[in-house]
Amino acid sequence: MTRGLSIVIPCYNTGDYVREAVASALSQPVTLDLEVIVVDDCSDDPATVAALADCRAAERVTVVQLPEHSGVQRARNAGVHAARMPYVLPLDSDDRLSTAPELLSEGTYPDRAVAILESDPAVAFVHTLTQMFGDCAGLTISAYPCRDELVARKHHVPTTIVYRRAEGIAAGLYHPDIRKWQDWAFAVALLAARFRSGAANRIGFLDGPFVEYRIHTRPNRISVSDISELAMTQLVVAANLDYFQHHHGDHCADDIARLVCRTKPPRLADLLHMAHHNLDQALALARQRDAELTSPLHELGIP
Repeated sequence: MTRGLSIVIPCYNTGDYVREAVASALSQPVTLDLEVIVVDDCSDDPATVAALADCRAAERVTVVQLPEHSGVQRARNAGVHAARMPYVLPLDSDDRLSTAPELLSEGTYPDRAVAILESDPAVAFVHTLTQMFGDCAGLTISAYPCRDELVARKHHVPTTIVYRRAEGIAAGLYHPDIRKWQDWAFAVALLAARFRSGAANRIGFLDGPFVEYRIHTRPNRISVSDISELAMTQLVVAANLDYFQHHHGDHCADDIARLVCRTKPPRLADLLHMAHHNLDQALALARQRDAELTSPLHELGIP
């Protein structure tokens, strides 16, 4: 298999946003081979259909057409199966990779993340910070390096992790029944599969922010959907009970799921983790949000 990375972009009626996502991927000045896999989940919005036609005409872009609307998890799975490269970077179709020259002067996120994974088999995946744009600006409050034990306690994991394709497939890829907190669920699956194999579970981190997360009010945003967090957590814990028992003790799946939901980090804990990583960034975020960590932004689904 060629040394390179596949950027997988599921798309369902995101209009012109998907053009921006693809353009940001193709604009990365990478040294490795790069392809973009756009998975059309049966979009029927005219603007999206036109944008996807442009994507089909672009070099290094493959558009996979699903036969019926199947949801973002199945779309991601189809993209990973279609990928030809050994490393994968998922990107939502309304988000972007940063193309800021000053940020990329020391290397792109794809190049640097793949270099970490190639050089250190103990690293399960690599992530970076996320910068919001659109209806809200600034870093997300989960702007700090993640660790295995934090993931087991339901700290946030972004969509845009870079991981080994073979390990993603071995972990079962993206569970179609997980309808929210999907990025965390997939990270758990990756870590749990490595745990069962006896591999170490270090998590790589690149400061950045190399990812731009769009805040908008278009319909069908998963982050504001009304879905039971406990029910989704129960699915994840039940599927990876040995991993959670390793971190939380020999309890049943339902008890661990309740514990994970009850003790997931509040925004103050996130801010303290952020301050430990970069005090200036944490102070700037607190000032930006007027130190209201349970502000109305939370109700809008802004991370």
